[in-house]
Amino acid sequence: MKVNVLFLFMLVMVFMPTNSATASSSLSLNSSNPVVVLGQNYPNPAKGKTVILVEFASNEAILIVYNVLGKLVEQRVISADQKRITLDVSEYKEGIYLYSIEADGKKITKRMTVSK
Repeated sequence: MKVNVLFLFMLVMVFMPTNSATASSSLSLNSSNPVVVLGQNYPNPAKGKTVILVEFASNEAILIVYNVLGKLVEQRVISADQKRITLDVSEYKEGIYLYSIEADGKKITKRMTVSK
C-alpha cells in the first residue's frame, strides 16, 4: 500500500503544472511577455524584519499583505527599481500571512510565517 501511495504522489508531481514565473528569479524581462517574480521572504519564519525579492516589467507594482483571516495588514506601491523589499513585521501578530504582488496584469501570492 505504501508503494502505491508513493507512486501516485510521484505521478501527480510529474504532471502538476508549474508557474515558470516563480520558478526562477534569473528570468529576463521581455516587454512582449512580461514576467513577474515574487520571491519567498527570508528569513522565514520572520522576526522583526523580512526581505522579499521582486521583479516586474511595469513602472510600479502593489505589494499586499493579508493575515489568514483575509484582513489587509499592509499595502504599498513599489517602483520598478525596488528589487528588494524589506518589511518590518515587528508589529505583526505571531502567525501566518499571505503576501502578493500585483504587476503587469498578474498576481502572485506566497505565504510567510511571523514568530516572536
